[in-house]
Amino acid sequence: LDQLRSPALFAIMLAGLWFSLDRLKFTIKASANIDKAFTLLIAINITWLFVRILNALIKEFLVPYSQREDNNLDEQLIRLLQQAVKVILWSLGLVVGLNNAGFDVAALIAGLGIGGLAIALASQDTVKNMFGGVILFLDKPFQIGDRVMIDSMDGFVMDIGIRSTRMRTLEGRLVTIPNAYFSEKPIQNVTQGPFFKVSVSLGLVYDTPYEKMQEGISILKDIAKSNPNLAEESIIMFEDFNTYSMDIKFVFFIKPGEDIPQVRSDINFEILKRFT
Repeated sequence: LDQLRSPALFAIMLAGLWFSLDRLKFTIKASANIDKAFTLLIAINITWLFVRILNALIKEFLVPYSQREDNNLDEQLIRLLQQAVKVILWSLGLVVGLNNAGFDVAALIAGLGIGGLAIALASQDTVKNMFGGVILFLDKPFQIGDRVMIDSMDGFVMDIGIRSTRMRTLEGRLVTIPNAYFSEKPIQNVTQGPFFKVSVSLGLVYDTPYEKMQEGISILKDIAKSNPNLAEESIIMFEDFNTYSMDIKFVFFIKPGEDIPQVRSDINFEILKRFT
């Protein structure tokens, strides 16, 4: 019913306008133009109604089904289906509306075909990005919500479209990337990896005695063991005698699905607290 509200109000407005204009006197040519305009508007209203009904059915039935574990539907394919439904229905609706309004649709399409070559040359990048979007849907290197790294960009995938993909970087910026870019660059999917490796180097001054170095390593082992977001394996060692410090290497692995920035922050705060 929520989806039907706006098309229904538009239909009521068209009906009111139709009955109002029907009481006025126009020339034959003006009346014919008014009839054509109303025919086109009615076709647009009906198309709008069907698009909303189909989108409502997709959201009500297919989207919840795609979120179940025992199905073969992909949520990204559902989004592509929604976009395809809109394009197909609106194209058919406009063609039918123009045809019923008395326009020569065949001649119009033929006229568009004359400039097709120029349009094709001008839209090479668009076609390339659309093919890139199809490859993304087929290969599925990432999904919405995954954290990915590509070149210098690191962030979470917000939306995957047929032409471009939007990503929210760790700095909070929203970046729109053409889909063709993903077919040319290596993609690191952090979310779907087994673990996320973090390496921390702690430099202790040369006045630190042997016992304190051992105590520091024990503290790091306890931090790694007590944090439930980390894998059981961790690497803690007295790494090197640096120029101005003695370095302890702490390498830990964050479990898949965890909030990586938050876990790293918690570990760093715990190190700061225990080493103070």
